Amino acid sequence: MFTDMDMTPLIRLPLAALIGLLLACSSSVPDEEPSGDSSPASPPPSAPTLAAAPWAGARLSRADIPAVYVAQWEKAENRATCSALGFASLGEGAGARPRPANFSGGWAVAYDKPGEPGVEANGQFCADCGRGTFGIAGTGADAIGATPPDGAEIIEWSDGSSASLFLQGGTGPGHLAYVTVRGERCLYNVWTYLGMEHLQFLVQNLRYVE
Repeated sequence: MFTDMDMTPLIRLPLAALIGLLLACSSSVPDEEPSGDSSPASPPPSAPTLAAAPWAGARLSRADIPAVYVAQWEKAENRATCSALGFASLGEGAGARPRPANFSGGWAVAYDKPGEPGVEANGQFCADCGRGTFGIAGTGADAIGATPPDGAEIIEWSDGSSASLFLQGGTGPGHLAYVTVRGERCLYNVWTYLGMEHLQFLVQNLRYVE
C-alpha cells in the first residue's frame, strides 16, 4: 500500500518535465483529417440526350403535300415496307415544282427550280437548269447494311433512327443523306444541290404522310 511518502515524488515533478510529458502524449494522437484529396469523386459523364426524330411530330395530311407524293407511293413496289415521307417545309427551295422521279423498286419525288443548280436528263450537273434541284426517295435498297462514306455527318434520334449526310460522290456538288427510319425497311434518300445547310433543313423537316 502506498503512503504519502510513496506518492510525494510523483506529485512534485518539475514543471519542465511535466510540460515535456504532455507534449509527448499529444504528439502521439493521430490526425483527425485523412491525408490526400478528400473531395468527393466526380460522377461519370452521362450519355447525351438524343432529340426526338422529326417524324415524331404531327403527320402531314394529303392536303398538305403535292398529290404526286401519294401517286408515286401508291404504285411503288416497296410501299408495304416504306411509308411515304414528305417535307413540312422546303426552306430555301420554296417555290420549286414537284414531279415524279424514277427510283427502281421504290418511289421518289424531285423538285425543279429554274435558275438553281441541278442535273440534266442525262445525269450531268448543270449550274442553273434547276432540274432535280432537291428531292426525296424511298429507295428499293434495304436500310440494313447501308454504309455512308467516311467523314459523313451523323445524326441520331431517340427512337433509334439516324441520318448520314455527305457530298455526293465524295466531291459534290450535290449533297445526299441516307436516312434510316425505325420501323421502315427501306433506305430513304434526301438530296439537294443547294448546299449542306439546306440538306440539314430538309432532313429535319421530314414527316410521315397520312
